[in-house]
Amino acid sequence: MTWQKTHDLSQVIEQVPIGVAVTLADGTIEYANPHLRRLLDLGAAQTLGPDLAEFREAGGASLPETIRGLLLAGKSWQGETHFRTATGEARHVLESIYPLPECNRGVTRFIHFFQDFTALKLAETLKNLAFYDSLTGLPNRNLLADRVSRAIAAAQRNCSRFALLYIDIDHFKRVNDTLGHDAGDALLRQLAARLQKCIRRTDTVARLGGDEFVVILDKVADRGPAVGLARKLLETCSEDYDLPANGGKVTLSVGISLYPRDGSDMEALLKCADAAMYRAKAKGGNGYRLCQSPLSAQCGSA
Repeated sequence: MTWQKTHDLSQVIEQVPIGVAVTLADGTIEYANPHLRRLLDLGAAQTLGPDLAEFREAGGASLPETIRGLLLAGKSWQGETHFRTATGEARHVLESIYPLPECNRGVTRFIHFFQDFTALKLAETLKNLAFYDSLTGLPNRNLLADRVSRAIAAAQRNCSRFALLYIDIDHFKRVNDTLGHDAGDALLRQLAARLQKCIRRTDTVARLGGDEFVVILDKVADRGPAVGLARKLLETCSEDYDLPANGGKVTLSVGISLYPRDGSDMEALLKCADAAMYRAKAKGGNGYRLCQSPLSAQCGSA
């Protein structure tokens, strides 16, 4: 006698827009509602199969023993799982599993609830592609533009200031040429992690492309905090990196611009900081320079 025959399934479970299945402890399917069949792209004539494992993306793997042990102990589990439908499409699913104990027999069955969020996952992926750098995970130029715009609005509203630090790796081409592009990518990822550790949670570090990065240092009274951060970056980022071979000492050149002293928009601030960075690089790198905009021509190098 199956679970379906011995229990009165309500029309709610039959019609609810969430996949529902009841399985034996060994994974055998005893019941699957219509929505689960639609979720798995099963036609009316297709059988669901004896086990949900055949649809799991991990190559037909059953539930991990850690999850099974949790359920058999009478506890529930919830997490993101991945399914491959009968037509081969990937499904991102939030799966919730609850044990169904029977009197004097312990847990003999599990009830599964599946909520498809494939569309949300796709939207999240597209958002990441639009606003985040695929190599380092940092904000890209698009998100940097939004953050600078917000920083300008906040500065105007609060009569405050912020700084932009334009960062470039000295002799990065040499790393690619001598160690290969994989080593160059590894260096960029490790440098990105170090830059993030050097800033506050209210600040932003973004990758413009290549070996160029930008930091938005929020709410500064003058150039002092920006200079202090530049020195910290030069020290922290010059330490050894985990590369396939010894790539030598890595140094940075940093240019600093201040809002509103050196520009009223992102383009002007970046241009000014970029010019300051190249002045640092012209002096041999491993240093920083302050912007020399028309408004601050006398506030030059540091």
